[in-house]
Amino acid sequence: MHILVVDDLTTDRFIVKKMLQPEYHVTTLASAREALAFASTRPFDIAILNVMLKDDLDGIDLLLDLRDMKGPAFQAFAITCHVDDRRASLLLDSGFVEILKKPFDKDHFTRLLGKYRPVPTLTEAPRLRRRAA
Repeated sequence: MHILVVDDLTTDRFIVKKMLQPEYHVTTLASAREALAFASTRPFDIAILNVMLKDDLDGIDLLLDLRDMKGPAFQAFAITCHVDDRRASLLLDSGFVEILKKPFDKDHFTRLLGKYRPVPTLTEAPRLRRRAA
């Protein structure tokens, strides 16, 4: 499974990558702009997005743009330092499938990831149909 991690903090990108490798293929990026450029040309299965990016887009806006590109089955986790019930509801209502609170707990993190399997995206669906034909 290929996981895209978007976080503006170098240390957090490093920590997430170290926790997930070698079990997963991980690409880390520092901004929403980089993520959108990457997503337009490369496939990945799940995104892990920092909610508070220091960018022109926050994590929710990035999620919505990625979902427009990849289709409604696209799956993303939110990572954040601060989450209360109201914030959690907002994130889940926006389309995040899980919320990971910093600091990260590796066992909890990998257990959550294990619940999700790659889902064909809009860009992958035509290839799947052609193979079946």
